[in-house]
Amino acid sequence: MSTRHTDDWFVPVRCVGDIATLQTGRLPDGLRVGIAFSSLERLRAASGAQEFMRLSEDGLHDMLEQVGIVRIQLDPTVVAVPVRGAVAS
Repeated sequence: MSTRHTDDWFVPVRCVGDIATLQTGRLPDGLRVGIAFSSLERLRAASGAQEFMRLSEDGLHDMLEQVGIVRIQLDPTVVAVPVRGAVAS
């Protein structure tokens, strides 16, 4: 039995032309996570002006699982924008 929510979440994305990619993050231990917010206000408070899409929890899990991400961080308090040219470890 699934315990997932049915409400849509606000998911930050990066857009280039007509293509949007989900913004993901890393926990201090290096684990990649999806990022979602329960309200537009919480998204903007954590990341400032941000492009977003609305997705259900199931839809977000389905998209993230395709790239090997199984955890979603809901309502993180800070979302740092990646520095251009930075190399991920």
